[in-house]
Amino acid sequence: MNEIRLSKMELRNFKGIKEFTLNINGLNASIFGENGKGKTTLYDAFLWVLFGKDSTNRADFSVKPQDSTGNDIHYLETDVTLEFLINGQSKMLRKMLKEKWTRKRGTATEEFTGHETSYWVDTVPVKAKEYADVIGSIINETAFKLLTNPFYFCTQLSWQDRRKTLMEICGDVSDADVIASDKSLSELANILNGKSINDQRKIITEKIKMLNSQIEEIPVKINELSRTVLGEEINYSVVEAGLREHKANLKKIEQSMMNASQITSVYRQKQQEVFKLSSAIDNRKKELDAESGAGSKRLTDEKAKLENEKYRLDIDAKTIPLRIKDKESLISENEKNLVSLRQAWISENEKQFVEPDQELFICPTCKQSLPQDKKDEQIDQMRRNFEQAKTQAMDKARTRGHKLGAEQKAIADELEVLKNDLINNDLNTSLINERLNELNKEIDAEQKRSCGANYEADEKYMKLLSQLQSLQEELNKPIEETTSELIQQKTQVTEQIETLNRLLNTRDVAIKTKARMEELKEEEKTLAGQLSEFEKQRYLIEQFIVAKVNLLEGNINSRFKIVKWKLFDVQINGGVSECCEAMVDGVTYPNVNHAGKVNAGLDIINVLAGHYGCTAPIWIDFRESVSRIIDTQSQVINLIKSEPDKTLRVEVG
Repeated sequence: MNEIRLSKMELRNFKGIKEFTLNINGLNASIFGENGKGKTTLYDAFLWVLFGKDSTNRADFSVKPQDSTGNDIHYLETDVTLEFLINGQSKMLRKMLKEKWTRKRGTATEEFTGHETSYWVDTVPVKAKEYADVIGSIINETAFKLLTNPFYFCTQLSWQDRRKTLMEICGDVSDADVIASDKSLSELANILNGKSINDQRKIITEKIKMLNSQIEEIPVKINELSRTVLGEEINYSVVEAGLREHKANLKKIEQSMMNASQITSVYRQKQQEVFKLSSAIDNRKKELDAESGAGSKRLTDEKAKLENEKYRLDIDAKTIPLRIKDKESLISENEKNLVSLRQAWISENEKQFVEPDQELFICPTCKQSLPQDKKDEQIDQMRRNFEQAKTQAMDKARTRGHKLGAEQKAIADELEVLKNDLINNDLNTSLINERLNELNKEIDAEQKRSCGANYEADEKYMKLLSQLQSLQEELNKPIEETTSELIQQKTQVTEQIETLNRLLNTRDVAIKTKARMEELKEEEKTLAGQLSEFEKQRYLIEQFIVAKVNLLEGNINSRFKIVKWKLFDVQINGGVSECCEAMVDGVTYPNVNHAGKVNAGLDIINVLAGHYGCTAPIWIDFRESVSRIIDTQSQVINLIKSEPDKTLRVEVG
């Protein structure tokens, strides 16, 4: 077993301790002092060197000395050195924290810019990673805290982690072993079917919840269905007899309606023939009228066409002069623009390049006159730029002039066409007026000659008239109107049939509803049986857990002298839940006095030391409250409150 013992600890400017040396050479020690003199600070320094945390497992605690107002005292180095005996071999670990002060350029004062931490192993300076690796090679952080703090296991670890650690120390019990230990659990093997107890318990819990929910819904459904079948009993035989009678009546009414419909159809056909003959007679009269006035119609049509054409010419006579005026204005405007473009071209063409004064060519950097070759080069460039701009301006004026010239020619051609249209319009108007005068005379003469058409002399007209008169005589004969009455009777009988059918439907619904209610009752029985089976399985699993925990508790508790472990709780409803709670003389750990907690912690450390194969210094705070501690192979450092000791006092052995 590895043995870790504290040989020496030196503190400088750590929290409230300015300087202190604890030299115990790996032996047990007791440190005396009144409250506030730094007993717990020694344990904090011990853990800070190793893991950067204090005795309450905080990493953000302040290690620097502070003044009476609670502010850090600056320009001090916080330095702690630990010397261990590991299996008799010396190992020194040192850690120092100091402030960084920096003077910025241009300032006379220094500014605080942070902290830096330095590390040493056996007086050799190392980096933080190397330092942590050395400590980790000795023992990991959690194990070290478990082995040095008698309260850590029961106060800092969750019950799940405590339980897990105990299982690692004492070993778990397999499900097969638990089932074999109790014959009443034999059915569990088939129930589990390869699944774990936890997984099967989850499945069963979900099934029970689902079945309970389904069973609770069934009475509600049955109650809702029962409401639909309540009411007075109906004699469905009477309903069926009445339905047959009404259907027979409906068939008779529909036959009568069919007969009446045939009579009405013949009457309507004759009415349609009368309408056709009337139309044919009107058309024949129009044909005869047209034949008698054919000459007059031709003259009238010609007059209408000429009047329409005259109307169009009158409109053109008003619009063409306006269009001619617009074209002439546009030609005048374009001509002005052409003159301006010619003048611009001439002005650009007459421009000549004027060479600038050579004294103006000055170097922008040194303000000296440029060399002659540079001056000539710039003047040539200016001349080329001038000629290029001149050419572009002349080309632009020329292009615009050519475009305006083409537009002028097109507008002039359009103007010529409009003037010719105006002349032709006047000529055509005169010719139309002359022809209209002649037509008026011819129409008057034609109307005087015509005396109208003689319809009775036309054989076709008289034949159509005779057929029309014969049909009208047949239609004037009286017929019996029964259709409306039959429709009303059919509506009444149909409504009665629908009412009876609805009554019969209630019988079918009631039969189906009662059948569904019986199905729901059977379903409720089936679900209840399934629920009972799953509840039985749940009970077996709970008994399994009790049996397993009893085996585990016996195995685990046999390794401890003082502490007994409670690994499960029995619920009010008979269920079992896992836990991990330390007991001392039947009292739960939180309710045990300080001395009991210390000895319980030492008992736990003794077992953990065997598990990890290592012992480490145990720090016991408030040791004055414990009259006797149990035996342990570990080094023990007692922190004892002592009013007379105004400074820390150490006793070794």
